[in-house]
Amino acid sequence: MSYQVSARKWRPQNFSEVIGQVHVVKTLKNAILNNRVGHAYLFSGSRGIGKTTIARIFAKALNCDKGPTPEPCNNCEMCREITGGFCSDVIEIDGASNTSVEDVREIRENVKYSSAKGRYKIYIVDEVHMLSKSAFNAFLKTLEEPPAHIVFIFATTEPNKIPETIISRCQYFEFKKLSLNDTIEQLVKIAKMEGIEISREILTLIAKTSEGSMRDALVSLDQIVSFGSDIIKEDDVKMVLGLVGRDVLRTFFDSILKKDIQNMLSLVKTLSINGTDLRSFCKEFLEYIRDIMVVKITADPTGLVDFPLTEVENLKFEAEKISIEELQYMFSIILKTETEIKYVSQPILALEMALIKMTQIGKVLTIDEILKRLDSFGQKNTMGELSTYRGQDSEESPAPEMSVSTAEGDDNLKLWGKIKESISAKKPMLGGVLEDMKLSDIKGDEIVLNFTGNSSESFYRQTIESNQGIIKETIREVMGKDFRIIFEARLNNKSSKGNGIEKWKKEKIQEVLDIIPGVVLREINVESSLQ
Repeated sequence: MSYQVSARKWRPQNFSEVIGQVHVVKTLKNAILNNRVGHAYLFSGSRGIGKTTIARIFAKALNCDKGPTPEPCNNCEMCREITGGFCSDVIEIDGASNTSVEDVREIRENVKYSSAKGRYKIYIVDEVHMLSKSAFNAFLKTLEEPPAHIVFIFATTEPNKIPETIISRCQYFEFKKLSLNDTIEQLVKIAKMEGIEISREILTLIAKTSEGSMRDALVSLDQIVSFGSDIIKEDDVKMVLGLVGRDVLRTFFDSILKKDIQNMLSLVKTLSINGTDLRSFCKEFLEYIRDIMVVKITADPTGLVDFPLTEVENLKFEAEKISIEELQYMFSIILKTETEIKYVSQPILALEMALIKMTQIGKVLTIDEILKRLDSFGQKNTMGELSTYRGQDSEESPAPEMSVSTAEGDDNLKLWGKIKESISAKKPMLGGVLEDMKLSDIKGDEIVLNFTGNSSESFYRQTIESNQGIIKETIREVMGKDFRIIFEARLNNKSSKGNGIEKWKKEKIQEVLDIIPGVVLREINVESSLQ
């Protein structure tokens, strides 16, 4: 017999051999036992996790000479023909190459005829999402009311592309990616039966790179066996799968902590020379950072990291050098880079810039630490040559909106109105911002503005500062000389830690966070946290 790849040789032939899809297997077996077989099924999930395999087993279970039965015999003529792929009553169709209305019309004509040998005539349509919209529409009536001897089984990796009208006519099963442990155990079993000498640690590496796909894991195993000698070594696996290994990741991590940019860039160059897939490197580095985090925050990481005790000790040593916040920041940078590398023209540059950015991580402050530091600051905020922030802390005697005589106040309002009108003509959005502010006074070389209770002070100050050129020019045109803009806010506090100061602190915290990428400010009760 000619050589057969492991993915085909070890394909499950009974429901009992299927791993990782208990919910699907149990439902289909009970449907057979209770005589509740549906006329249409939709299997969705990522590649290599058993969709087509279970469809074929289900077809055998329905048409087996001893059936319908939850466990087909695999010895009768029908079982052998379905296993071999040449049964006339089980038609497998590639949705990617049969996408037109004509293809569906042919199926509609053929379903009228009874099965040749078996009880059921079964259509297995793989990658069904590739059908055109018109083809799906042509399927609707047949799918809703097929002949009693017809069963449709659709398989797809992209269920979002299938119309709801199709999904609603099918029993929908969402297949899960295989767990790491299930994949490892299956690889151990197959390696033993094949007589392959390979360690569990190496099989763990293979399982991780497969990302839950049993087919991918078996393809990698075949490739490694062909590359290696009688005894497979870890270096063979790294070379074939393009992995860098924990030692290299540890070197990268140490270079970042030491801020040794030259050594780090040399390591990146080595990756490039060796032809390492940079996205795979990012995935490995993400996992490495994750493992350090787990070791740092858990008392007993056993079972949470899939490495020997010696490697756990190494991770503990690394974890002592860095804070949780810094690890989270590093993780966010690499996670973003792993996505970006897929789309940039020069991925190696994107990786270099990300790693350099990680070396610039200083002491990452928590929100509580930021608040404590802000306690040492006053409540004045100078905005440069144009604007000054003036706070008044008084509930009993709040600052009056107009602190000048009525006649003088009317003149000031007219002047302010001309200024706003002229600014609005030049820049309507800026004029709208000024409309939401109250004029308190015009005296000397100062125009004093007051924030309303609902105003976003930070927004107004930033908007006016960024447009100070046009404001100063307009004031000069209307008033005949230069003026400064003074912002005056009523804080209405009962104590030195009142609402106004709290609002100022919250704004300052946000200003700090705005320059720290990857940090999200969680909504907290600032007032209670400061008391």
